[in-house]
Amino acid sequence: MHPAVFERRRGIKPSRMSPAVAPGWRLAFDLRGGPTEPSFASARPDARRELYGTLYDVTPADWARVCASEGVPFGYLAVPVRCKRLDDGEIEWAYTLAATPGPLRVAVEKDEPVPSERYLGYLREGARLSGLPESWCCYLDGMSRDPSAPLPIPADDSAWAKSRGA
Repeated sequence: MHPAVFERRRGIKPSRMSPAVAPGWRLAFDLRGGPTEPSFASARPDARRELYGTLYDVTPADWARVCASEGVPFGYLAVPVRCKRLDDGEIEWAYTLAATPGPLRVAVEKDEPVPSERYLGYLREGARLSGLPESWCCYLDGMSRDPSAPLPIPADDSAWAKSRGA
């Protein structure tokens, strides 16, 4: 969700970025990581919840690069999701990433590993840079972190955000 990941790390410049919500989905940390990143975020169906994020309009080649960098189909699956753009209310279908069933996926929400502060920092800053609702940003701010995992976002990513006027 952090724009710096798309633009700087992946070299992708989306033609459009829009804050959006996907009813019937939740933010999950159900993909196990390792010692420095205990878990990774994914989308998980949940009729009682909503998942906020950013829609990126990208070329098919850029989408293929995103999927390759995120480990599709080994760690994640690209799944269709119906969502609403928050800037214009338009309803559309998009793709999100869900953890692939298998030994790295955590099946029960209460057993999901806690993400690192660095990882949560990317989500929190990305949510604000993307214009997601303050209620969602507060939800992310209130999440626990793994105290044994590495700390903050590297300064160069915060500098990137400032250079973009955020």
